[in-house]
Amino acid sequence: MENYSFLWILFAAGAGAFIWVQWIEPNWFCVRHETVRVGRKIGLPFTVLHLSDLHFTKPRRSLEKFLQRLSCSDVDFVFVTGDLIDDPKGIKPCVESLKKFKPRKGTFVVFGNHDYRTYPFADQINRLITRKYYGRSRPETEQLKKGLREAGIHVLQNQNVSVALGGGERVVIVGVDDPVTGRADFDQAFQDAGNGAVCLALIHSPSPFPVLERRSIDIAFAGHTHGGQIRIPGIGPLPYAYQLEPIIDSTNRYGFVGLVSRGLGAHPSIRLRFFCRPEAVLVRVETKQASC
Repeated sequence: MENYSFLWILFAAGAGAFIWVQWIEPNWFCVRHETVRVGRKIGLPFTVLHLSDLHFTKPRRSLEKFLQRLSCSDVDFVFVTGDLIDDPKGIKPCVESLKKFKPRKGTFVVFGNHDYRTYPFADQINRLITRKYYGRSRPETEQLKKGLREAGIHVLQNQNVSVALGGGERVVIVGVDDPVTGRADFDQAFQDAGNGAVCLALIHSPSPFPVLERRSIDIAFAGHTHGGQIRIPGIGPLPYAYQLEPIIDSTNRYGFVGLVSRGLGAHPSIRLRFFCRPEAVLVRVETKQASC
């Protein structure tokens, strides 16, 4: 009888853990707050709301409600660093959610590999074995881009734009196209970007951070890694995650601040999370205080 009780306890614990990682934590959204002090002079501090890896496949009520609440945030910029959709049915709820944001200086988007290619579950398993992405071309990418632009959202594909902050100060936003699918062109993206202004780079994957070290940037915003999704308390992401993505978390070891979001979604086949809550990142950017 005791053996049966033990088995029931194991079964209940396993079922509870599965429910947690599959349904509860993936919908337990949070906001991470960061303050970044840059060496270049800016007049007044400005704020950035960083979103990444929405992975919309269809209307997703929990995510849409979270984004609705966030849309009331008083920020200067909204940056979205790729993997907005995972299915053509996700385009409408994605665009409808993002167009509710009214940042003072605009919403800027770069695309990720899931915005360009579709990845069936078999391809996800293949990636775990070979560490290579395959997938199939996604025909609705242009539809996504058109919907975003019609909503007043700036889509940057190896482009940069200079935005006035006020008081004569400007910030340069560089949008690098998706490096995972080989679309990143750093020379084109950074063309004429080095004018001494604060430079913010948007890129889907943080893997090219070492390449960005050669560019004169202050902050790079990225996503893609989902924080590893499964993290062990006191240890961090599972060791195999580093073999798939060498850079998983935020880092400043490349001469700039690299802010890597854990994202708000994941591939629908493997959305599970453990000690890795989906997040938006609210960033305050200010000038470093001069040392005495």
